[in-house]
Amino acid sequence: MLWGNLMPVKITTVSELKANLASIVAQLEADSTPLYITQHGKPKAVLVKYEEYEALIQKADDLEDALAMQQALASPEDEAMSLDEYERRRVAPLRR
Repeated sequence: MLWGNLMPVKITTVSELKANLASIVAQLEADSTPLYITQHGKPKAVLVKYEEYEALIQKADDLEDALAMQQALASPEDEAMSLDEYERRRVAPLRR
C-alpha cells in the first residue's frame, strides 16, 4: 500500500503492536515507514518517526501562518494586531 502515492506504509493491529512494540519501534527507526494501527479492522492511529512528526507539525504551522498573512493582506481594513497578539490567538485553540 502507498501513502499518498509517495511512500510505502505498513499496517498492524493494536494487539500486534502491544506484543511487539520494541521490535516495531526499532523497525520504524530503521526504515522510516509509517505504521497504520488498526483496531477491529478500522484505522485508529499512525506511528511515525519523531522527526517526521515534528516536520509535519512545522509544515502545518507554516501553512497556518501563510494563510493568516494571505487573509490579512486580502482584508486590509480589518483591525491590525501586534505579532504578540497574533501568536496568542494562534496558540489559544491548541491550549484548550
